[in-house]
Amino acid sequence: MNGGNNSSRQARRTICCHCEARCGVVVEVDEGGMPRAVRGDPDHPVSQGFVCVRGRAAVDYYAHPSRLNVPLRRCGPRGSGKFEQVPWDEALDEIADRIRRIALEDGPEAVAWLKGRQFAADSKFGGRLMHKFGSPNLGGVGLMCGGPQTAAGALTFGLGAPLPEVVPGVTRLIVLWGQHPSASSPPYWSLIRRAMRTGARLVVIDPRPTLEAKAADLWLQPRPASDAALGLAFLNVIVNEQLWDREFVSRWTHGFEALVERVARFTPEWAAGVSGVPADHMRELARRYAEAPAATLSPGTPNGQGGNALDFERSVWIVLALTGKLDREGCNRLLGPTYGVGNEVAYDAYEELSPRQRARRLGSERFRLHGEGTEILNDAACRAWHGIPYPISRAVLGVSHPFAVFDAIETGRPYRVRALLVQHHNPVGAYNGSARVVRTLASERLELLVVHELKLTPTAILADYVLPAASWMEKPFLLSSGAGTPIVAGEQVVAPGHERRSDYEFCRDLGRRLGQTWHDTVEDVFDEWLAEAGTTYAELIEGSRMLPGTQTRRRFEEIDSGTGDACGFGTPTGRIELKSTVLEQLGYDPLPDFHAPPPLDARFPLHLMTGATRIDATHQDHRHIDSLRTRHPDPIVELDPATATEVGVGDGDWVRIVTAGGRVRQRVRVVRGLGADRVSAERWWYPEQDGVQPPLFGVLDTNVNAHTSVAFEDCDQAYGGLPYRNVRCRIEPVCDAED
Repeated sequence: MNGGNNSSRQARRTICCHCEARCGVVVEVDEGGMPRAVRGDPDHPVSQGFVCVRGRAAVDYYAHPSRLNVPLRRCGPRGSGKFEQVPWDEALDEIADRIRRIALEDGPEAVAWLKGRQFAADSKFGGRLMHKFGSPNLGGVGLMCGGPQTAAGALTFGLGAPLPEVVPGVTRLIVLWGQHPSASSPPYWSLIRRAMRTGARLVVIDPRPTLEAKAADLWLQPRPASDAALGLAFLNVIVNEQLWDREFVSRWTHGFEALVERVARFTPEWAAGVSGVPADHMRELARRYAEAPAATLSPGTPNGQGGNALDFERSVWIVLALTGKLDREGCNRLLGPTYGVGNEVAYDAYEELSPRQRARRLGSERFRLHGEGTEILNDAACRAWHGIPYPISRAVLGVSHPFAVFDAIETGRPYRVRALLVQHHNPVGAYNGSARVVRTLASERLELLVVHELKLTPTAILADYVLPAASWMEKPFLLSSGAGTPIVAGEQVVAPGHERRSDYEFCRDLGRRLGQTWHDTVEDVFDEWLAEAGTTYAELIEGSRMLPGTQTRRRFEEIDSGTGDACGFGTPTGRIELKSTVLEQLGYDPLPDFHAPPPLDARFPLHLMTGATRIDATHQDHRHIDSLRTRHPDPIVELDPATATEVGVGDGDWVRIVTAGGRVRQRVRVVRGLGADRVSAERWWYPEQDGVQPPLFGVLDTNVNAHTSVAFEDCDQAYGGLPYRNVRCRIEPVCDAED
């Protein structure tokens, strides 16, 4: 592969893929071409030489003894950890034979695929494999992460979430809502700090006293799970104080009158009772944002997922629409799909999946945005965005719901799933109710479980085949985030070691055995994507490594040469839909609302916040790297001093976090200003114990996801956002003997 065997060079410029920030890095290699050190690339236009502790530990990650090096086949009971080495060709032949037999007997929908967040450029080819095979059951992490935000963007604007465009000297106000960029995206936090030095004001909405909250001019500290209430109050102030952009609303929005009627009852005083945020602070925020000449809204995934996930995200985007702060410099930018250059969305062969098969997607009969809704949204977006078919990503829309996949495995309803393929994903730790996931994946009703992964995870321990994956250093890089952003290339640092294969190679080799056509290398795919731009992947690597974005600002105002009308937005009405015609057509409430979560009670008197981001780990990953583990050796639950005193614990003590579903243990950190009615627990922490089942790395002991709800009713009812962050709990001390 290009760049992998060129040992004469001593430094290779590429993109770090340890998280979605994807900073530019320079990897130093020895005379044999092996990576020895990582430093920031000063020529990268965004990261500008920055590299975090994970990036600096990338060589340890690449060369860690726990890396999988050879294909393994189970030779004992599931969960026993007993595997034997098997040649790649033999493993793939056996997997393909079993998948074909299952498809012949029960249809291709009896095979499902779950993918995680491996941020390299070839991480989504599983969609192509499954669509060409005929299965609609492709899912993964979108429902637990940024999926509701992207879906709300598609419903409102006709594509995805508008990107905050912070421009120092231009942007006057920055609103961070449930976002912690100093840990999740340090280059973005650096940009915000530069904008603040040139006069921008910072507003932070977050239940936790983060670094960003401490740096803010105004900090709103809502109760967990109340963000949607705050968003509706934000809209109430804009409407009642007539702070909206009349010209923009009149020309470009649909449903304004209905929205005015809906938000009338959501006063700041009402929201103060729900959220704990003073009404005056809500009014101040609304006025500041509406009156700022250039302002950005930057929502993360705040504590309030589940039933209110989509309503919260829609309320945020409607605030942006009412004030007209769209595609103006220093505000939020609506990025269209990449055109003139191919990408993974356009390459995923969605058109080969028949309408009948799409209708059989698991979970779409309940969460209809993933069924008929996906088709409606894509048809509308296609008309507005250059006729690109199916431009909305299948990473977050048109996906199978994991609860429905697990139900189909266990119960056979609405039909049986007999095989599951998992790539760079650990469902045992990632999804709600770990005990249920373990039971499902260990069940004899699941005839085939295949995991393609970098190391043995709890899910891999349960698999029939565990196949070694290449890391980002072992793969070339090419990525575009949208038509308004550059296309970025990075070179492969080193050829895959041992018998590791990339995501693309696994999908290609299995796909060919199933009768599919695939290019020989991912570089061939990149060259096909770049052909219309008149270049190749190799030429990009040898040159600037970037192609400029292809989208002009405010494209919705451009005149379509065919119709003579403005291009408008990729919604059914061609306008920004404050009242969603798609939700209405599907039988859902077309306007944002608020559904109060269950109240606290004496048994569970605390709100449990989960999944706070840390700079030294990505989701469940990086805990096994010694240099990073030394920085942060134990899972942490944050308690307010008042809570710690009431429980009788202090910094460093072990406690039990008890929910209605079970209990886990974490170590206390006392955090002043957190609030006595809430605690904040880190997401899963492993490896803690032996990998065999039980204890399966201690998944039920320390994973805060282990005992959250697995009820469909607790999910967002249109989209299916998972109910992680609206949990109730209590805290109990752990005595020395138990510890």
